[in-house]
Amino acid sequence: MLDWDDLRYFLAVARNGTLTEAARALAVAQPTVGRRIAGLEARLGARLFLRATSGWTLSPVGRDVLEHAEEIEVRALAAETIATGRDAGLEGEVRVTASAWIITSVMGPRLAPLLALNPRLSVDLVADARHLNLARREADLAIRPSRFQHRETFQRELAQVAFGLFAADSYLARHGVPDFANGARGHRLVGAGDRMGRNIVDVEWLPSLVGAAEVVARTNDRLGMAALVAAGVGFGCLPSFLGEATPGVRRLSTPEPGPRRKLWLGVHRSARTVRRVRAVGDFLVELFTRMRPTLDSGS
Repeated sequence: MLDWDDLRYFLAVARNGTLTEAARALAVAQPTVGRRIAGLEARLGARLFLRATSGWTLSPVGRDVLEHAEEIEVRALAAETIATGRDAGLEGEVRVTASAWIITSVMGPRLAPLLALNPRLSVDLVADARHLNLARREADLAIRPSRFQHRETFQRELAQVAFGLFAADSYLARHGVPDFANGARGHRLVGAGDRMGRNIVDVEWLPSLVGAAEVVARTNDRLGMAALVAAGVGFGCLPSFLGEATPGVRRLSTPEPGPRRKLWLGVHRSARTVRRVRAVGDFLVELFTRMRPTLDSGS
């Protein structure tokens, strides 16, 4: 029978690609990882990884084992979540991940009532460009601008966010208002960095509108973009809520209304039974329900 601890080492190497990075993730020495993988392969009688100087990749057998190992991991973490959280009540830590602008401008300033009512509760807000994995307990709750794909994730729509183009008064004084009929030729654009991915409104909306503008700076989050816009570096696409709250910045009139993007709240099904996670989730649903008209304002 496979040892769950061996599978932890297998998963770490599969996800990190090298013994060094796997050891760092597990907080153990690199030789320990190598011995555990060698022992697991010997017991299974199969090579799980293809070794190369550039890193380790899964063999065909390793790819098959990976699917089952991840299922075992989900079940083990679900059992731990239920066991450690069922009786804790509203105390302990709940980790919530979302975009930096949502944490800083929407959630963070409005957490005080929840924490005042539950002084033993701690909310860990994680602004991360990558998507933290709910099944692996990298986060308890996640807010994303697209639906969750994992079948064990319970999700619900939180709100709809309107976007628009914004520029600083100082920028407009120097460069004038962009002419979108000619693609904003001669103007300077603050664009989205590659780490924001392709599933963003900028990719769908901007090319036909500002295709002739020069991209002078890029950043991988909306807070950074708002700061660059406010500094007069260029104009940019911002959530309307964020743009209208940024001092010295005004919305630009566009030929068509800006796009909208839905926000989704996700929680792994095993964590839904944990009272503190459920309470924070309910609080977020209520918060975003109240803020729907403001977040969806495109005017």
